[in-house]
Amino acid sequence: MMRAEDFYDWHEQPRQGDILLCGVSRVIAEDRHSPPQWEALDAHFVEIDGAWNGERSLDIAAGIGLAMVVTHDCQLDKEWNQRVRALQKTGVSVEEAEAEATADTTLDRTLVVSPLVDPAELRVDPGNLRAGRIIGYLPVPAHPDQLVEECVVDLTYQCTIDRLDVVKVAAISEPARKQLRYALIQLDALRTADLGFEVEAVIGRTILKVEVPARDPLSVRIQLDDGQVIQLLQQPGSPDQDTGRSGEFFASGGAS
Repeated sequence: MMRAEDFYDWHEQPRQGDILLCGVSRVIAEDRHSPPQWEALDAHFVEIDGAWNGERSLDIAAGIGLAMVVTHDCQLDKEWNQRVRALQKTGVSVEEAEAEATADTTLDRTLVVSPLVDPAELRVDPGNLRAGRIIGYLPVPAHPDQLVEECVVDLTYQCTIDRLDVVKVAAISEPARKQLRYALIQLDALRTADLGFEVEAVIGRTILKVEVPARDPLSVRIQLDDGQVIQLLQQPGSPDQDTGRSGEFFASGGAS
């Protein structure tokens, strides 16, 4: 687990990894089963009668809690940037275009978040969990100002929320965002044992060695039998810090 002073870094701009106080919800079965780590989040149950072709109900569990933004930075301001570029093409100045796009509250309304949960409720080895070795979870240190307790982000629970109904509580550093991106990639894309064989079939060479640098886990180097080295995954970068919206992205104020 990263040290708190390395993990947290306040910024007004919306970024992947921002920690929000918001509502979260999920569709559930009729028995309303809640895994232990989600019981605190499943504070309310809603039953929509006849939602399944008039025959079965649709059941939803919802609650309020801390959650981390997992939507990538590029997606957070996608519609806003498109509107700014479109306005500039009509001869509007950059400042006027950004002001007009910011005033349109329909742009980029949704984002995807994963809740922060109590690691004690997870049935996994606590040492491996704190070290970030359990796929699907990102360890989060306690905030220096006690805004966030030591916990983990449960990436297996993801839901779409409206950005105008949240409170930004804390923000994280670029090194912490790199860990989040790697955890997301591990969960969604790097869990197949057939990957190496597929790469060999495509390039027609044998893989001798695969390196994942500890300091830069998003950069995977593949050494082939003919001496060539392939960079399989490039490290996803953040957008220019001087572009995009600032604090107006969220309706509610935040904390430092």
